[in-house]
Amino acid sequence: MRLQQIEIFYAVYTNGSISAAARKLNVSQPAVSKALRHTEDQLGFLLFERTGQGLVPTEEAHRLYDEVSKVHQNISNIRRTVQNLRSALSGHIRISTITGLSYELLPRAIAKFRKTHPNTTFELQTQHYGDLVSSLRSHENDLGLVFSAPEHSGLQRIKLGEAEFTCVYVGDLLVNRPTRVPLCEVAGRDYIAMNANGPLGGVLWQEIQKIDGWVDPVAIAESCFVAKSLAASGVGIAIVDEFTGSAGGHENLKYKKLDPPLTFEVNALYAQARPLQALGQLFLDCFRSVYDDYSAEQQDIG
Repeated sequence: MRLQQIEIFYAVYTNGSISAAARKLNVSQPAVSKALRHTEDQLGFLLFERTGQGLVPTEEAHRLYDEVSKVHQNISNIRRTVQNLRSALSGHIRISTITGLSYELLPRAIAKFRKTHPNTTFELQTQHYGDLVSSLRSHENDLGLVFSAPEHSGLQRIKLGEAEFTCVYVGDLLVNRPTRVPLCEVAGRDYIAMNANGPLGGVLWQEIQKIDGWVDPVAIAESCFVAKSLAASGVGIAIVDEFTGSAGGHENLKYKKLDPPLTFEVNALYAQARPLQALGQLFLDCFRSVYDDYSAEQQDIG
């Protein structure tokens, strides 16, 4: 028996008549009658006796119903699951991110995603890295977007791409370098460092330690945003992620990428005990697409 035949038999058996079954299935009575007769012809036995008082199930129908009811219940479960998945696609996503990715990439991704999923809502937090990891472990947030995340017990890490460090400064500190700047040229100048305990700061410190003549920083900032603000005030040169470096807000600030490029990963994190649902996976695909577009836009810069 095919699925349509099972549904028609079930409807006739449970509703007691062809007219009631037709109303239940939202089809015409002739269509139900024709399908029922065709099913009986295929099976080789009657399912219902036609009497003056209506349809009476045969013994074969009673026995068949026991199995058909199980199939019908499974079909109902499948439909309910599909409906739940559709509902999930218009749900709520809680995202924790670092400042650099909240300037442009995340807003772009959300705007693009809502064009195809207009009922989706978002809850966004910009956090320091340690707080972000804690929020994922405690299930306060569904997804974390970060730079160069190390392995964390209980968290799944996904690489979305790579990005570069960039120098930010005011005035003519690096006037002899029209495009890219060697990292060693920052040595001996007033320099604003990032906390080496953070993923991004750790990557940078490893490179700095390879250079002779590097002096102690004039300031150590907890985030790229703070480092950039200090640079904009003339405190010194800061080396920050390219997203923070290229973001607006300081008209007097210049930025140049490093030569050779110094790169770091852009990662997504989520709790292994609470994997991303379909909606979260779709958003992550959207964010990756936006990131790829952004990278293509920036490839010719410095």
